[in-house]
Amino acid sequence: MSSIFDKLKTILHENFSFHYEQIQYETKLELELGMDSRELFELLEKLEQIFNFTLNFDEIDCLIKDDKILTIADIVSYIELKQSPKENPPF
Repeated sequence: MSSIFDKLKTILHENFSFHYEQIQYETKLELELGMDSRELFELLEKLEQIFNFTLNFDEIDCLIKDDKILTIADIVSYIELKQSPKENPPF
């Protein structure tokens, strides 16, 4: 697994009290971890600080629109995209 996944796992454990075993690559944030929109925004804010990127409102809206089921893999992919030299979000 990637170092981003490992850091994300630690953040979810330390800041949101999820057990490490609950946090898998395919884990659904809302359905399996029970994260609500407030917690998701807190997580995104934390990720901005740790991974040194800035979210804009359009990207946030695309991440959570249409009742999309976000997984840990979605978040990892998003961070990888933000850290790549070209910032061309697929949304």
